Amino acid sequence: MSSIDSNLAAKYFGKNPDSKGASELMKRSPSEYHRLKELALAEGHIARSEHLNPNYRDKFNPRQFSQGELTLLAEVPESETAKFYGNGAIFGAAALLSKMSTEEPERYNSLRRAAQLRGQIETRPSQPIPQPKPVSQFFKLSDEIASQAGLPIGFETNADGLATILKVVLEVKERKAQADAQAAKTQAQLERDKAADESAAEFGRLLEINREHAAKQAA
Repeated sequence: MSSIDSNLAAKYFGKNPDSKGASELMKRSPSEYHRLKELALAEGHIARSEHLNPNYRDKFNPRQFSQGELTLLAEVPESETAKFYGNGAIFGAAALLSKMSTEEPERYNSLRRAAQLRGQIETRPSQPIPQPKPVSQFFKLSDEIASQAGLPIGFETNADGLATILKVVLEVKERKAQADAQAAKTQAQLERDKAADESAAEFGRLLEINREHAAKQAA
């Protein structure tokens, strides 16, 4: 017996077996598959009970659900079962379940079955210690800031988001103030130019009158 054979036997039938590789070996070379399996048995990689029961390792495979079970899991969301079963269950879950079993037995049975399929059935006492809810980092903007930022009333953000929003609001205000100041300056200049034009026109008109008057006197 070579060390290569021993390593292959451990690979396909050892503690963490390469089931896919073993299956491919079985299809490719049944005689080699059975030879390595016998070697694994001799070296203790496979227990006698496993050798006698070819389906022994099936219990280690991931759980597969039937169509009815999959339908139930799709209809009862995990968030719903988590509220009543497991470490994250809400306070008073046991009392609510007891009431549900009497008033809504169909819903209770579906909920409990879905929790069983998900492995969420509680191992905690029936009256759990209330767990403090995590404090949300999000809060609602004031209506004034939301309006200034062009955001819907009731918009929620966190501290970083608020800093960004306030920065943008300030920048927009500054640009608007600069634009208003420039517009006011332009309007004032236009008014000064208009007044100067009117003054020049009046001066020209008076000058023309004086010239006409002087011409008449000279005649």
